[in-house]
Amino acid sequence: MQVEGFFIALVVMLLVAKLFGEIFRRIKQPALVGELLAGIILGPSLFGFFRPDENFDVFKGLAVFFLMFFAGMEMNLGEIKKASKKAFVVSALAFFVPFFAGHQAGLFFGLENTQSLFIGLLLSITAIPVSTIILMEFGLLKSKIGNTVITAAVINDILALLVLAVILQLPSDGTISVNYLDIGESALKISAFFGVVSVLALLINRQSLQVPQRIDSFISKLKTKEAGFGVLLILAVAFSIFAHYSDLHFIIGAFFAGLIFGKNFSQKHGEHAHKFVSGFTFGLFAPIFFVLIGLEFNVHSLMDSLPLFASLLAIAVASKVFAGYVGARITRFSHNDGLVIGCLMNGRGMVELAIATIGFSVGILDVRLFSIAVAIGFVTTILTPIISKPFVQKMQPSTETQYDKIAH
Repeated sequence: MQVEGFFIALVVMLLVAKLFGEIFRRIKQPALVGELLAGIILGPSLFGFFRPDENFDVFKGLAVFFLMFFAGMEMNLGEIKKASKKAFVVSALAFFVPFFAGHQAGLFFGLENTQSLFIGLLLSITAIPVSTIILMEFGLLKSKIGNTVITAAVINDILALLVLAVILQLPSDGTISVNYLDIGESALKISAFFGVVSVLALLINRQSLQVPQRIDSFISKLKTKEAGFGVLLILAVAFSIFAHYSDLHFIIGAFFAGLIFGKNFSQKHGEHAHKFVSGFTFGLFAPIFFVLIGLEFNVHSLMDSLPLFASLLAIAVASKVFAGYVGARITRFSHNDGLVIGCLMNGRGMVELAIATIGFSVGILDVRLFSIAVAIGFVTTILTPIISKPFVQKMQPSTETQYDKIAH
């Protein structure tokens, strides 16, 4: 694709995404549903103006980076710590119940063991970027429920990456022959990453007054424009690279960079840098991100596999809602809040697509299964805010007003 063609496509996608996002906001639905619909309309499923193109892969990665970085900046580390114990229970159930159900469904439909394990893995995912956007749309990102869902999603995606590493070690016939050396090495890298993050977060938290002052002093000596935003961005990119070389997805690093530095960055320059990140994220990257997910969906590829697709979709939604609800109830959330958490754990989106692409590239998934995986990621991303909304509206006012809310 020529440079001018890329920018024309970008402008058209952004225009249509903003248009449909505005329409859906006016009918009191999340804008991301309209943006996904824009991708379907522009993509192969309907008019075919655009098709999934590798030229957009870098842009898609940048979109996820900014979404996760902003999500971390918006959240409070203290509230994350409070939610971690409950989130672990929710995450463990919301991962392993869909994983087991998906694996059994794959075997029932005659798939090989490795394929069935991979299908189970895809159904068990909760995409952090999608959950973040939905929580922002509902004004719940900073709430107790929001902290629980995001923390559970982080744990969930770490589990997914660990299970992916194991599945990729299996031979094509699905027999168990794991390279324990590689698994152990990966576990050590991941442990080192979270060890460094924990120590750094602890040190910055203890020096919460001195750190912003020192950063302000450093930035004030720089002569370049928007130096504060540049320093913050460098920190986020460094964390993402660190996560990548620790056998984690780079979005984990972006999230923790925002979480650690978002509230402790700079007294003079912090708010200005925050506005820059917010503008980039919601003015450009988020709308295009959801359009690109919509482009991946091709309804024609599902026609020959509707029973398998319908069954896996039903299992994906039902098992996530059930497991999330049970986990929430075990950790003493109310009945309605448990349903909110269970529904919000359903979004899969980009993370599922990324892992499905890996499975397709190594030959575990064929074209049919890959198309089904894309469709499930797309449909669950659309369904999540829709099925969550009735339960969100029933939340007690006291529950919502205990925490700062983001404007819709």
